[in-house]
Amino acid sequence: MLIIDDSDSFREFAKYHIKTDIKFITILLANGGVEGLKMYKQHKPDVILLDWQMPDLDGMQVLKAIIQDDARTKVIMTTAYTEDQELLNQMMNIGAFSFVPKPMQRVNLLKVVSDALRERKNMGMYGQIPKSITSE
Repeated sequence: MLIIDDSDSFREFAKYHIKTDIKFITILLANGGVEGLKMYKQHKPDVILLDWQMPDLDGMQVLKAIIQDDARTKVIMTTAYTEDQELLNQMMNIGAFSFVPKPMQRVNLLKVVSDALRERKNMGMYGQIPKSITSE
């Protein structure tokens, strides 16, 4: 799992609660869109928790790049700007798996991450090492 967010406190909040409740999961942290895309390309995580508004590369651009590379990746978008229904619809139309508003409750975070992991598992994809990594 990869968490891409420019807020140190949010990354630590999400990592702590996910690691506490979902055992045997590797969590990578990126502090912005540019670093997040590099980590995505290197590790090809099953699930990504992605902030929409970041200073270097916004979440929409990152979402588009990830979905274009592999539409089966489960990207969970998050933002404090939840009043904009058009924005939320756009995220889902691009290919986001789900959306969780900030500030978020622990139970909501864990539910959506568990759902995304379960869907990857049902697709027979959970924990699969991409061929590009195994052929290097």
